[in-house]
Amino acid sequence: MAPGALLRTSIENDQLFSAILYGPAGSGKTSLLNIIKKYTTYEVVHLNAAFTSVEEIKQWERYAYNLKGIKKLLLFIDEIHRFNKKQQDVFLPGVETGLYVLYGTTTESPQHTLNPALLSRCRILNFKKLSNADLGKILNRAVEHLGIEIVEEVRKFIIDSANGDARYMISTYEILANMAAINGREKVDESILQMYLGEELTKYTDNEHYNLASAFIKSMRGSDPDASLYYMSRMINGGEDPRFIARRLVILASEDIGLADPFALVLAVSTMQAVEMVGMPECLLNLSECVIYLSLAPKSNSSYEAISRATEVAKETMNIPVPRHLLNIEGSGYKYPHEFGGFIRQEYLPKSVKGPFYLPKNIAKESKIAEVYARLWKDRFKDAKDDLRGVKKEGEDSHGGAQRDKGTRDY
Repeated sequence: MAPGALLRTSIENDQLFSAILYGPAGSGKTSLLNIIKKYTTYEVVHLNAAFTSVEEIKQWERYAYNLKGIKKLLLFIDEIHRFNKKQQDVFLPGVETGLYVLYGTTTESPQHTLNPALLSRCRILNFKKLSNADLGKILNRAVEHLGIEIVEEVRKFIIDSANGDARYMISTYEILANMAAINGREKVDESILQMYLGEELTKYTDNEHYNLASAFIKSMRGSDPDASLYYMSRMINGGEDPRFIARRLVILASEDIGLADPFALVLAVSTMQAVEMVGMPECLLNLSECVIYLSLAPKSNSSYEAISRATEVAKETMNIPVPRHLLNIEGSGYKYPHEFGGFIRQEYLPKSVKGPFYLPKNIAKESKIAEVYARLWKDRFKDAKDDLRGVKKEGEDSHGGAQRDKGTRDY
């Protein structure tokens, strides 16, 4: 909604376009409706897909047809992903012919939940999670409206626990303000917050978030399941979003385990999906299983090192053309591997770009990958034979995985 932005310009010029408003809960998607009502001439029909039938949409389409040339209609559908992909076809005639403008809100990925025909006729507008600064401004207005002040520590708790969700934040403030009023207080202080929590207030600051997350990741990288479970439990008890923990597990599975045990990534992704589907507190079982497995899995950071090397070289060689035999043109000279039994040695990198980027390690399942790689591209490893022989290098852990340089990342 910044000056000159697409959405703001369309509202200011009273020329809306069909769009899918995609973003997390409480990021302002539905609140946009009030702005549209105030600054445009559109008649707004606000529906929720969870309680709306296909037949009702068809009725509004007929209504829009009767309004054609008289008044513009905006069909605003909350949770549009609640319609299945077949049901979503009901919007196509109205959007295609311009009988109405469609705004559909969703917290789910449009590419996965909406059908391609509808997506091709709508812009996807991404609504980002609100920052703490944005939430603070909204909270200030709520305090002015209700007139119940809050002390700084409670204010920080309300904002942090909202995790970018303005609706949740306002709801929390209203509950605390009502509790204060019932107890004859003019201000929400720590005692009111402790009553709300039902237990002693846990200190979980931004610094504690980063400190515990760092200890959590380093404990798993160091193959200590007990320490990993302990730090994860502290984060959960402090109010950490389990989805944050799940995302860190997915990253660690590739960064620190990688090809030594490719199943680690499969398990981590499955765990992330389970956390979304199950929720707290049961999803702790899923997280615990994954944390233990990743902690005790063999470690290899060869994938991380490989993409780091490739990225650095790519940055320095962005203007080098692709070799002619790799272009999709007739007579390029490309040798189709399947015509040579599945593999034929030919150069794929530009002549001025030198590898190897991927230096495999002889660790667990990666040792098999290393054997195949060495057999196919043995000329690349004249100066890197130790990597292929699996010679343990200085700084490797008991699994054979190389330790990370100190201080290279926060986690």
